[in-house]
Amino acid sequence: MSTQVQIRKGNTSQTSTFTGAVAEITVDTDKKTLVVHDGSTPGGIPLATQANVTASAASAAGDALAFAIALG
Repeated sequence: MSTQVQIRKGNTSQTSTFTGAVAEITVDTDKKTLVVHDGSTPGGIPLATQANVTASAASAAGDALAFAIALG
């Protein structure tokens, strides 16, 4: 027998004020990301998307290069 799991969803405005249960997962449909809740933080903790990770890595690489150039 299979079990279906339904996850709550909403836009950024709706999810930013929602305080979910501990370990509850919701979907922010505007940001297209999952949000993990801890039972106390309004809006929960959004998980990084591939775009966030790629942008952060590119930014860090650029910072490292600028630092290396500054050191000469």
